[in-house]
This record gives sequence, structure tokens and C-alpha cells, in this order.
Amino acid sequence: MMRSLFSGVTGLRTHQTKMDVIGNNIANVNTVGYKGSRVTFQEVLTQTLRGPSAPQGGRGGINPMQVGLGVGLGSVEAIHSPGNLQGTNNTLDLALEGDGFFIVSDGTKNYFTRAGAFTLEEGGWLVAGNNGMPVMGWRAAHGKIDTNRNLQPLQINKGEVIEPIATSEIVYQGNLDSRVTGKFELRANPWTVTDGTNTARLNMALEPTGNFNEFRYVISATSGRIVDSTGTMVEKYTGTIKLDQDGTVVENTPDDLGAFSVWGSDDPSSVIGQISSGINPANLFSIGTSQLAYADFSFSPPEEAVTAVQVVDSLGAEHEVILKFRKVDNNTWTWEIDSPNLESLAATHGEIVFTSMGNVQNISYKNADGSDAASSALRFGVPGSADVLVIEPDFNRINQFAQATDLKRDQNGYKMGTLENYLIDSNGVITGIYSNGLNRALGQLAVANFANPSGLLRAPGTLFEESSNSGSAQIGQANTGGRGSIKPSTLEMSNVDLSQEFTEMIVTQRGFQANSRIITTSDEMLQEIVNLRR
Repeated sequence: MMRSLFSGVTGLRTHQTKMDVIGNNIANVNTVGYKGSRVTFQEVLTQTLRGPSAPQGGRGGINPMQVGLGVGLGSVEAIHSPGNLQGTNNTLDLALEGDGFFIVSDGTKNYFTRAGAFTLEEGGWLVAGNNGMPVMGWRAAHGKIDTNRNLQPLQINKGEVIEPIATSEIVYQGNLDSRVTGKFELRANPWTVTDGTNTARLNMALEPTGNFNEFRYVISATSGRIVDSTGTMVEKYTGTIKLDQDGTVVENTPDDLGAFSVWGSDDPSSVIGQISSGINPANLFSIGTSQLAYADFSFSPPEEAVTAVQVVDSLGAEHEVILKFRKVDNNTWTWEIDSPNLESLAATHGEIVFTSMGNVQNISYKNADGSDAASSALRFGVPGSADVLVIEPDFNRINQFAQATDLKRDQNGYKMGTLENYLIDSNGVITGIYSNGLNRALGQLAVANFANPSGLLRAPGTLFEESSNSGSAQIGQANTGGRGSIKPSTLEMSNVDLSQEFTEMIVTQRGFQANSRIITTSDEMLQEIVNLRR
């Protein structure tokens, strides 16, 4: 009879403990990052009244006879299911979507939490808002993050000033349109030649030959006559001219090297002069005292691709560097640097040769005087007291395809800047936004995962500690190694389900009542035994 009394007592105790856990869950229903707990029961010792026996001699076996001695706690374990995510307007409110824990430290040991309500303290240190413990991760050095280093407290020091860094590299990338001809289009207006008495009006037509910047010219008379060396009147005087990349005539080859004259009429006495052709710096053709000058031509230069970039000197001053590309032959382009407020000292121009597949095959570098540059580096003299600016251009990412020209460029220098704002991405990288337009990494939050999160020990402040049954913390970056992603401006709410907790409360209450009835019923039975003496 006494066994049932004590079994009832164990039932009361265990249900009381379960009620304590339910009450704690409900109390923390609005606690950020809280993980609810659950209680399981198990049977305690049993008293064996008779042991089992095996079948023998045609008789069946006998099962054991045992009486239980009550109930005990099987476990009180944390439930690490995710809570609902709640958006906020605070950049430093962070939630983990998936497995893992943020890491905070009291200076002697690390703690782990899902409560990402972080804030900045006076010195710019990122800390947990509920206990002030620093948030751990990897601080960046000059914008580079090394996740192989030991964990450090993270800092976001608004107002931090970064010194200027002189540009040392410009990377050009994109496409130069292979469909660009790169050729000059030339036209000449009619011109009049005279010797003071006789006059003829001539016209010159130009047609491309198909060779690069090479043209056929045809001179015909709209009034007057063209006469060859035999005195025969002809319809035209023809030849070929070739231009260089600047539009200057470098070759002039008449089809007939004989002497041609221009007459004002059919009368041989009306001769005005002999046609003289060449590559005179001022004139292309001379007839008597009349000349056809280069200025009489209408030049349409070939299309250029132009891109500009602001580079920075050692004092943080910005200078514009303009790069011009011009096609000079099939698969060949020239490049030329123009810097209005910088003095070009070396490697001012050159050529880029592409393969038939549109990739860079060869790049040449020339000084301003046309000599080969000693290196590919651009060297600029800078006004003021800044150092000579030495910049390495990278043209290897440029292609030549049959698409519109589209060039982009990037340089690695920057002027002085002040940290004005910051962002946190899904990998936990904190990116600082500076007044000079520079965005660079300040640090990265670390995330820990465990083989058995339920084995963690709870600590005050919605924290957990590593235990012998949780496994060692697997620390790394978010979105790697099974660790979840970080959601900025978001908090993870408690994972307590009120409907479930109230249901468990009812079940627990009924269980408690039933166990109390065991005690009262056992007491009544004992009372009956006592009354047998009466």
C-alpha cells in the first residue's frame, strides 16, 4: 500500500517540474531568440515480485511479475526549432535563417546566442544589447578579411578617417566593336584653276579601294579639258592615295606617270598648267599657280572609343585620365592616354592586337616620342608636392566582338574619406560606406554550429554554453558548413507555441490531479485497514 503513496508523490513532483518548465516557456513567449524547453518522463525503479521462467516439460513459460515505484524526469531539453522572423528598421538587428549561433564573449569564454539584438557602444564596439558582451568575428585589415585568424570583438567606428591611397592600377574591361571600320571618309569639293586668262572647273571624287584607309581618286573636268602627254583629250586623271591613322596622306600614286595638262578649252593655246601631284605638306595637287590643298577636303574621322577615369595622387587629389581607342587595321587598335592636368612622362600610347577570336594577342607601349617604353607603367608628373604617379594599366580584359562598344574601368586609388554608414550582408560581412565613395569591409560576424545543439547549457541572458555533450563549436562563416544565412534588420522571435503550451498545461494539471488522487485514495485504503480493529 505504501508503494502507491510514494508513486503518487513522484507523480506530483515530476508534474510540478513540468509545470515549472511550461511557465518559463510562457513567460518568455516574447523573448528575442528564446528557445523553449520540453519535459519528458520515465519510469523509475520497479520491484520484482516474481522472476520469469522458461518453458519446460510441456509447460509454458512464466512472465515476470513487477510493480513500478513511480515516475521520474527523463529529460528537460531545449527545442532548437527556428522562431518566426520579425523585420525591424535597425541595421544591427540580425537573425540567423538556418542553423547556427552568434558568438559573444565576456573576455574569458565564448557564449552562443540566437538573440541578434545588437547595438554599438561608445567606442564603436558591436555588443549584445541585453548584456553588453562584445560580438565576435574577424576584423578586416585594409578591407581584407582573414577568417583563419582568431576571433576578435567587432568594431564599427563611425567617423573613422581613412588616408588617401594613390592609384597604382587601372583595369579596363569591356568590348571594342569589331564592326567599326576605323577608316576615314573623304570628299573634295569642286575647285577652279586659272592662269588669269583661261579657266577650268575640276571635280575630284574619292572611292575606298577595300584596303585600309586607301582611296581611288578621279579628277574630271566639268568645264575645260584634261589632256595627256600625247595631246589627247581624256575624261579623267586617276590614281591612289593612302592615309595614316591621323588622316595625313602618306602615299599618292598616279595611274599614269606621264605629263597631264589642263586646258581652259579645246584650243591648245588655252593651257592653264600641268598637273603636279605628290604629298606636299600643304597641297596634294598643283595645276599651274592653282593648288588643291588639304583644307579643301572634308574629313570624317573614324569612330573613337573614349573612356575616362578619375585617379588619385599621393595627396588625395583627383585627376582625370582619358583613354582613346582608335581602330587602325583589322584586329588592331591604337590606345592613347590624355591627362589634361597631368604631365605624361612615359608609356603614353601604343597598340592592342586582337586574335581572330576577339581576345587580346599583343599589347605595345610607346613613349610620347614614339620610342618603346621601358615598361608598361604610365608615369605622370603631378602638380604640387605629390609624388610621381605610377599607374599600371590592364588591357587584358578587353575583347573585340561584333557588338556595340562598351568599356568599363576601375582604379584602386581613393582620396581621404570618413566612415558615414555601414551595411551587413547575408554572409555577415560588415561593409563601411565612406564619404569618398569607397565601400570596403570592416569585419565579418562569426557563426558557430554544434553537432548536438540540445546538449548546450543554458546561461543567463538567452545564452548557451558549450558542454561535453554538445560537441565542440564549429566556427566559421555564415552560409558555409551547414551554417545558416544572416538576415539584417530582422530579429528571431521566441519559438514558444502558446497553443501547444496551454495544451500541455491542461495535460499537466490533469496529471497532477490524478497523482494527488492516488495519494488520497491510498490514504482512504489505509484508513479502512486501521478501522478493521473496531
